[in-house]
Amino acid sequence: MANRPVFVARESAPFYRTMTIDFDWNSGFAKVQKQKNITAMHNEFLRRKPDKKILEISSKSMQEYGNDLSAFFLQKYVPELGKKVPVECVFQSAKTFQKGGPYKDILEVSPREAKRDGRLVTSGMLTGFIFENRVYPLEPKTIFYDYIYINALLENEKLVEEILKYDAFTDIEFNPSKSINCQAKAAACFVGLYRAGLVEKVKDFDTFAELFGVNSKGQPVQTSPKKKEESKISEVIKEGNWIKHKIYGKGKIVKVEKTSLMVDFRMVGKKKIGMEWCLKNCEVLK
Repeated sequence: MANRPVFVARESAPFYRTMTIDFDWNSGFAKVQKQKNITAMHNEFLRRKPDKKILEISSKSMQEYGNDLSAFFLQKYVPELGKKVPVECVFQSAKTFQKGGPYKDILEVSPREAKRDGRLVTSGMLTGFIFENRVYPLEPKTIFYDYIYINALLENEKLVEEILKYDAFTDIEFNPSKSINCQAKAAACFVGLYRAGLVEKVKDFDTFAELFGVNSKGQPVQTSPKKKEESKISEVIKEGNWIKHKIYGKGKIVKVEKTSLMVDFRMVGKKKIGMEWCLKNCEVLK
């Protein structure tokens, strides 16, 4: 038996949740063995969540677009080169260390060569990232990788169209005990952000970081108690849940839109109310 994470998109920070799936492991390094493991993991996930659609994102994927969404193939535009290069090359080339970096020449090699560049392990401790003359923080641990991956996705309209058809994502090559950054997690974050109507905020790193509770230096942003409460309430404003209106009394949420929601109140029937007003004035019933 083995276990691996499945990353499921959600519409509130951190915009994904992790489900650990146990499945029978097929040993071996051959592609066919890894694909057997993908199938076993997906089958177990779908047994538990039959209403979800799941996509493997890696070079081993058997699904259309699963390969294209891999960091080895997903392309990110680099202004100083005037062309697109794989996300993996962008990420590795941006690393800065105690004794060197960033190594911009990595932008010109293959993703496999980029990942295996010896300087990445002989230059001392990782200290941060520099991309397009901007410094990016190490913390939160995956924020730069996620930022690069998500913005690369936005540059590929067809892939955006396809990825939004899925709810959950895996990467058979990712082992959380050995690695930190994961393309499947970044993909889940993108879908969560898109469904939450926040995708426009990911283009600028300052606003992107704020979505995850930090500033551009990776430092925690202080949130007022009122904001925290509104955030907590927004997580449960979903179809099927109940709220209590100051005037209309108790009602069941039947439809949620970006700026409003439709509520079927016991006293007066269906009413459309503003999302912002509801967050500030309605009580969420459990």
